[in-house]
Amino acid sequence: MKENLIQDDLKDAQDFTAVEKFSITHDLQQIPSTQRVYKDLIPKSTPGPGQQYAFEVNLDQCSGCKACITACHNENGLEDDETWRSVGLIHGGTSQSSVIQHITTACHHCLDPACLNGCPVKAYEKDPSTGIVRHLEDQCIGCQYCTFTCAYDVPKYNKKKGIVHKCDMCISRLNVGEAPACVRACPGSAIRITLVDVDTVKRNPNGYVHIPQAPDSHYTLPTTRYIRKQEFPANMQSADFYTLQPEHSHWPLIVMLVLTQLSVGAFGIGIFLEHYLGERLQSIMPYHLLVALGMAVLALGSSIFHLGRPLYAFRCVLGLKRSWLSREILAFTLFAILATWYALSYWLHSMSGLRDGIFAGGEFQRNQFIDILSFSTLVVGCVGVFCSAMVYKVTRRPFWDHAITIVKFFMTTGILGISSVLGTLTIFSLTSKNTALFSVQQQMSSILYLTLAIMTLIKMLLESGIFLHLSQNELTSLKKTALLMIGPLRAMIIWRFVSSFLGGIVLSWGFLHLQPQVHAKEMIGISTLIFVFTLVGEFLERYLFFRAVVPLQMPEMKS
Repeated sequence: MKENLIQDDLKDAQDFTAVEKFSITHDLQQIPSTQRVYKDLIPKSTPGPGQQYAFEVNLDQCSGCKACITACHNENGLEDDETWRSVGLIHGGTSQSSVIQHITTACHHCLDPACLNGCPVKAYEKDPSTGIVRHLEDQCIGCQYCTFTCAYDVPKYNKKKGIVHKCDMCISRLNVGEAPACVRACPGSAIRITLVDVDTVKRNPNGYVHIPQAPDSHYTLPTTRYIRKQEFPANMQSADFYTLQPEHSHWPLIVMLVLTQLSVGAFGIGIFLEHYLGERLQSIMPYHLLVALGMAVLALGSSIFHLGRPLYAFRCVLGLKRSWLSREILAFTLFAILATWYALSYWLHSMSGLRDGIFAGGEFQRNQFIDILSFSTLVVGCVGVFCSAMVYKVTRRPFWDHAITIVKFFMTTGILGISSVLGTLTIFSLTSKNTALFSVQQQMSSILYLTLAIMTLIKMLLESGIFLHLSQNELTSLKKTALLMIGPLRAMIIWRFVSSFLGGIVLSWGFLHLQPQVHAKEMIGISTLIFVFTLVGEFLERYLFFRAVVPLQMPEMKS
């Protein structure tokens, strides 16, 4: 009888949770001295050549108590709504054998950290001796790009300080032989610090952060190792798997992207028409270029509002070798300088007194100078648009990491460029009583409005492709994006397509057929409406671009 009771107790003990095991151990006063426990949870030596510090999490001992979150919060003096460590929940199995598992996670101190690679101001460094990825607060300008590039949602933006924060593995503690705050606080000793071989991580990335629905470890080569006695069932999924929540809109970035592409398009189409039509277009070019330049300046000015510390924006070119954001900023800065010079050359040429002093070499030299300047402005502007697309494409978020992102950005450039040039051409040709300019307007409007209608239709069809993912059985990231568009963002997607359809197709097509029959004021009104509707449509497309994206992240715990 006694043996049966012992066997029953031993059998029951196998099913105890981490909390129950800790409670029994505590009641029996079998907990060893804290000093020895903590010493056992950190390496006895510092990393050697080819090694670095890393977290190791024993999932069988994690109860989801969140003591690690509280300890991290208190140790680092975080704001009430700020956390550097989180605890998620995954579940699966069958009705007869269900499985739930809490996942504690923080920075994985990757071998190839995306936060470091994307930062435009070099506000991250990977310590060569410990491998810890540290954030340099005094260097940070609060651009928040690292929150896009990190696959694990690790960097957290602090609105009060205007900078980003993240876990540094309590390096100050490790340097004096003490365990990090989260390690010391865990009642089940589920978290520990270990040494990992860099080459081992590179050879077998899937052996680290090997958690159901975690991002692909090949992206950044994370070093956190999760261990568990039994394999997870194949149907394990995050507790927030079916949660559909639109992301932040980032309006300063929306304004910057749309207006820079409008400016590049306006310069590009204007340059093309000038070379094609020659002197017949020169009377409106100074005014058109001035408007295009104003859009570029407004775009660059709006981007400042996305920075937590805008006074340090000059640091953005420091990450030029690795960061697409640095390249984008440099490209558009050069574009603004060249565009200013290009626009100014027209105004100076119209002032005979200044013209002779600047272009003393004659008309041929001046025309050659303008040709070189116009070509340089257009090329640098297109480089800037390409960099803008790459800024988002390299984040690996499925809705952004696609060739269509580059195509959409350049189509926005073309659509807004054509509609802005046509608006300027129509207004000036009908109000200036310039017969030559009017003939140009009659000649070019048919071609340009037809091109605008075709480009708008193609772009709308490309964007509609996202809804094909609704037919998938599996709930992928792209299907979630489509569900967000027909759910919480339904009104915006309707207005986006209505605006572009009216401006880019209906009114453009109508303008082609009604042009000989309508009066000047009506033609000006129609061309203005076409520009307004296409501009609104592109703003809404870029709004959906940010709000409907599904970020990469570790499993979370949401109700």
